[in-house]
Amino acid sequence: MRTALTNERANLLPGQDLPHLDGIGASMRQVIAAHFLTGCEHVLEIGGHVRPITDYLTHHPKSVTSIDPKTGPYDSYLLNGHICRVRHIASKFQDVEYDRPRHSYGLVLLGYSLTPLGKNNPLGDRLFSLVDNAKVIVLEYSPALERATSQVPEIIGRKTVKIRTTLDLRLNDPEIVDTPYADRRLVVLDPADII
Repeated sequence: MRTALTNERANLLPGQDLPHLDGIGASMRQVIAAHFLTGCEHVLEIGGHVRPITDYLTHHPKSVTSIDPKTGPYDSYLLNGHICRVRHIASKFQDVEYDRPRHSYGLVLLGYSLTPLGKNNPLGDRLFSLVDNAKVIVLEYSPALERATSQVPEIIGRKTVKIRTTLDLRLNDPEIVDTPYADRRLVVLDPADII
């Protein structure tokens, strides 16, 4: 792990983190997601919160971009000792421009819980374009979160994608073990037109 990011996380103020994004369960979700991204030149994460996927990647992508209003801004040209354009952007994903070639990037949506941008539904052309053009999509959410369960079917039901695998997880982290958020679902999607 890069020291700069690790130290940044150690200095979180109370209320900056969420219990289900801390501990071994959160790390496990990110390790699994990173596994499915190994063939991607570029990684685009929406919703990295204060713990982006960056530190969990084991391959050598050309770029990693993590976008979340609560992420700490970060900019580098190195990842794990290799040239890589790394950016953590404190913003809503709808406010950021993307220019990655079709099927060159992995799209990561861990802890999926997109909220509206003003009066605009988070589901729309911007998100669907990213889903439709990704090489792989790793989507993880709590089936107990109504906002997620109402939106996820619209993503995984698109004709442009097919489900590679679905994993149901039970996170026994002490902070959340007695809550409905300890149960998680991770879905990996591939483009429907690639065999």
